[in-house]
Amino acid sequence: MSDFDFSNEEMPSLEDFLAQDGQPEDFGSDDYAIKNDDEALWAVRRIAQSQRRIDEVKRQAQIELDRINRWVEENTVGNQRVVDYFERIVGEYLVRIRENEQDGRKSLDFPDGKVTSRNTPSKVSVSDLDSFLEWAESNGHSDWVRIKREADVSTIKKVVDFNGEEVIDPITGAVISGLSHTEGGVSVSVKVSE
Repeated sequence: MSDFDFSNEEMPSLEDFLAQDGQPEDFGSDDYAIKNDDEALWAVRRIAQSQRRIDEVKRQAQIELDRINRWVEENTVGNQRVVDYFERIVGEYLVRIRENEQDGRKSLDFPDGKVTSRNTPSKVSVSDLDSFLEWAESNGHSDWVRIKREADVSTIKKVVDFNGEEVIDPITGAVISGLSHTEGGVSVSVKVSE
């Protein structure tokens, strides 16, 4: 008779064993709180284990998304060329009809779709903001420049006083309208090792 157990029970991974083995006896109760470094180690181990599982699910999902996106690309490129070509030539046809004084139609309506046209106004866009601002200032067109106004919170924080959620003007003692204060505290973050 062999000393080995050939049962179908799967051995837990080391990661699962460590995550289960360190679990405090009273974990799961509503008022559970970590009492020592060993319990904190166990909690961080559980966080790391779950985060690795999340990361693995996201990695696997990204592989599938990449495969789907490749499939979409491979199966749409040829059809998109056809769409682009026929949109261009049917658009050119509609423009010729629109410009024809005897016809003048602005749209074509067919069972499989509609082709429409409209007049669009000309546009101005800023291709180089710094260059334009310099030009406008030096050529007397500062009225062509819009100045964005916003609160300078970093300066305000340095000079005002606080009373709970209220922000107080240090000179007049008045509550400043439109500002509120939130007390700072301790920020905790958990970073698991990879």
